[in-house]
Amino acid sequence: MPEAKDQLTIRTHGNADDLLQLLEWFNDDDKLRGRVKLRPNQIRPGQMGDLYDVLVVAVGAGGIAPALARSLTVWFTARRSDIAVTLKINEHTEITLDAKRIKTPEVTQALQSMLERPRDQQ
Repeated sequence: MPEAKDQLTIRTHGNADDLLQLLEWFNDDDKLRGRVKLRPNQIRPGQMGDLYDVLVVAVGAGGIAPALARSLTVWFTARRSDIAVTLKINEHTEITLDAKRIKTPEVTQALQSMLERPRDQQ
C-alpha cells in the first residue's frame, strides 16, 4: 500500500512488542498523542505474521519533527537495548535510526528535512 504524502511510517527492527511499546510511549507524549496509530498488517490467507508491523504518524501542518525527534531519542535511551527504527515518508525518503548512535540534534535535523520537504519532491 503506498504511503500518503502527509503520513510518516515507523517500523521497528524488532518484534511487534517493540512497536506497541513505542505507540504507548507516543501516546504518553502530549504533543504526539492522537497523531500516531497502528496500521494493520496486510496478511494474506495462509500467511503467518504480526497483526501490526508499522505505526503511522499524521504529519500535516504543525511542525511535528522536534517533538517526534525528542520523544524517539528519550524512548531509545529509556529502553537501554539495541533497537533500530525506520521512518519513511514516501517511497524514496526514509531514514533508519539506531539506538547505539542516536543524537537528538541530528535526529531533529533529519526529521525536519524529511518532513518539511516541498510536497512536489515527495
